[in-house]
Amino acid sequence: MQETKQTLYELIIGVVLCGILFLIGNIFADNRIAYTLGLLIGCIVAGVMSAHMHHSLEQAMLYDTENATKKVQKGTFLRFLLMVAALAAALIFPEWISVIGVALGVLSLKFSAYLQPLTHKVLQNFINKGR
Repeated sequence: MQETKQTLYELIIGVVLCGILFLIGNIFADNRIAYTLGLLIGCIVAGVMSAHMHHSLEQAMLYDTENATKKVQKGTFLRFLLMVAALAAALIFPEWISVIGVALGVLSLKFSAYLQPLTHKVLQNFINKGR
């Protein structure tokens, strides 16, 4: 269980780092406030999605195969709805929230998942040097 929490923290750190990296895109944005707000909303959604995914998988391990499958599918659907709601808010209020910012923020979860082994290695080196 401790390893899964550590992986969750590493994913969230990756989302934050990707969000900071994507702030460079602010240079090219027409509406910098909308882009930044959209990116912030997208990164928050990505963090919530990763925490919810962790919680759903931990809960699913307590059930038998059939009920665990239903639990995981329900969690996947809820995360999808959250992502759609964030994108819909950007489409409804384009002067305040950039769709591209939200999309990049949500995609930061995908990038942080790919970078998680590197994040893990860097954090372990940082922790071990502190001792």
